[in-house]
Amino acid sequence: MSLTPAVPSTARASGRRFRALGLSAVLTVAAALTGVAAAPARAAAAVGITVNAGSGLGTIPSGAIGLNTAVYDGNMNDAAAPGLIKAAGINALRYPGGSYSDIYNWQTNTTQGGYVAPNTAFSNFMGTAQAAGASPVITVNWGTGTPALAAAWVQSANVTNHDNIQYWEVGNEVYGNGTYGANWEADSHCTTSASGGPVTIGSEPSQTYNCGPGTYANGVLSYMSAMKAASPNIHVCAVLTTPGGWPDNVTNATTSPQSWNQTVLTALGSKTDCVIVHYYPGGSDAAAMMNDPSQISGIVSTLKSEISQYAKVDPTGVKIITTEANSDVDMDTQPNALFAADMYMTWMENGISNIDWWDQHNGPGTNPPSVVQGVQDYGDYGLLSSGGSSAGVTEPAVDTPFAPYYGIEMLSRLGAPGDAMVAANSGNPLVKVHAVRRTNGNLDLLVENEDPNNPYTANLTYNGFTPSGGATVQTYANGATSITSSTQSSASSVTVAPYSLTVLQLSGGGATTPPGPPGQPTVSNLSSTGSGGNTGSATLGWPAATAGTYPIAGYQVLRTGSGGTGSTVVGSPTGTTFNLTGLTVGSSYTYDVVAVDTKGGTSLPSQPVTFTVPPPGSTGGGSGCAVHYAVTNSWPGGFGSSVTITDNGSSAISGWNLTFTLPSGEAVQSGWNGTFSQSGQNVSVANLSWNSTIAANGGSVGIGFNGTTTGPTTAPAAFAVNGSACSTD
Repeated sequence: MSLTPAVPSTARASGRRFRALGLSAVLTVAAALTGVAAAPARAAAAVGITVNAGSGLGTIPSGAIGLNTAVYDGNMNDAAAPGLIKAAGINALRYPGGSYSDIYNWQTNTTQGGYVAPNTAFSNFMGTAQAAGASPVITVNWGTGTPALAAAWVQSANVTNHDNIQYWEVGNEVYGNGTYGANWEADSHCTTSASGGPVTIGSEPSQTYNCGPGTYANGVLSYMSAMKAASPNIHVCAVLTTPGGWPDNVTNATTSPQSWNQTVLTALGSKTDCVIVHYYPGGSDAAAMMNDPSQISGIVSTLKSEISQYAKVDPTGVKIITTEANSDVDMDTQPNALFAADMYMTWMENGISNIDWWDQHNGPGTNPPSVVQGVQDYGDYGLLSSGGSSAGVTEPAVDTPFAPYYGIEMLSRLGAPGDAMVAANSGNPLVKVHAVRRTNGNLDLLVENEDPNNPYTANLTYNGFTPSGGATVQTYANGATSITSSTQSSASSVTVAPYSLTVLQLSGGGATTPPGPPGQPTVSNLSSTGSGGNTGSATLGWPAATAGTYPIAGYQVLRTGSGGTGSTVVGSPTGTTFNLTGLTVGSSYTYDVVAVDTKGGTSLPSQPVTFTVPPPGSTGGGSGCAVHYAVTNSWPGGFGSSVTITDNGSSAISGWNLTFTLPSGEAVQSGWNGTFSQSGQNVSVANLSWNSTIAANGGSVGIGFNGTTTGPTTAPAAFAVNGSACSTD
């Protein structure tokens, strides 16, 4: 079934790529920011924050904090650009810019039907990237390019000029080429228009498209072959739809009978190397927008599940990068600064390798401007001002940072590549917290107050870390044009102002050197049986830690709670392996390991390992039943699913009850061919009188339901019939 929303959200997002076409001619007149109105002092309410310093969420990747640049931006390579980029801690730059990537020829520095500003050629871009110490992320031309053109770019950059560029994505938002009824992305692989010319950006001719996800996937394989022949160790990244966003799970009977992600990943298979999503969550208002990063864990979980299910490869070996991200609300003011910092950290804590803000300069929006908590917003998706005017308001001088710039800069005060992100949680949803263990053992906290009116005093509890002395406090306040620094004698609490970002930098440890962190654990012997729901087992193993001042006495194995909300020591082996039993089939688990010396000193946590306990049968254990679950269609806020139950045993099943757990945010709305009931996220489906028997040796029954969802549509992880776990496909 093909569903085409009237105004696809991704199509709306594409406007960001083109609104700034005239940036080369922007005004240079500066306008002062509206002053921030003084607010009466309020008493600070208390909120509890707990840091689990031994519960690792991975290390901060090199080149994770990225920014988009565009060839139509005449200010891309301003003299001030490298210093501003470096000062913000931005260590990756994406080029040549959104949908322009699919019409740009890097060899001639021209675009098909577009505008290229002076001094924005690849060599100019590389000069800025190298001066800023930022890793390039390159989008090669899928829309009007060829594998040979892309391979020549790789050859020139990585072989001739030794630029060592790791990430190369094939095309921009290719699903916007008309496959699902919205057409903003150039794609010469599509059927030509009635006039005989190629399909152009923004046109929606009445025609049949033959350039769906299958065409794109086969093309990616050709690009990958040509590009890796020039530089074998690069990551060639394929475009996927973002789970929960348009056109995720939309189908087209002619060119896309399966979803975009299913089609692309199935075709790539074992060659799946790197995948791309974009993230423009929007939000109805500032509060909703600042809560959007809570969706990221589900998005990543869904992507990894799809990689495993369709490409049939271990998703831990596939890079996931988010090469465009921004919000649609209060873009140049404090809410978006808070969103930016929380978003980057949440993506990284979920294992994403690179996130690129859209974009360096963009230009003011055309909607009437607004004032947010005393600060002028210009509707500009840029991190830096273009100096332009719109709707009666003139931006500050070119290259003046907007609030999100400082939100990103605060991350450089929190941690650096190689530092360990650790679990932390807050007792108030308006007060977000992220924590980082530095390589020297110190601990830094980012505390975000998303309440526009009220201050809070955060009372801090530390597990696995003991502060020594006071703290350095870095603050970015609402309406400020710089980050301020101060010190306080206490490490037990910090007071945060309304709409502020605060980094608390704490020293820990003493004169002795702790052990080094163990290596990342790996999982072996992962299996389950059909005799019950808690029959999963696995073995963890890890490279030994290096001793510090004192010898290593053993290790602690820690299980991280859902969403990083805490950790539990599940074992204290003296060696480098540990057996896990009683695991729930279909559930995901995250573990890390800490080394302990003979004096009780602990190391930084290892990199975590996450795995899902497979249903019986998937690892050779066999199962008496099998369940096939499929999302048959989806629409904003809802979806339809079909479920087939098969009896693989030698005896018929007489009377059946299917149980499964829906992912958070999903609910059954109505069902058929069974009696449905739901308690929390747990669903039970009992047979009807006419389908109570499932024949032995491959007999089956089918049921289905329509559901509601508040986020990505994700399949349940496990199913059981009459209490026995079933295999899945």
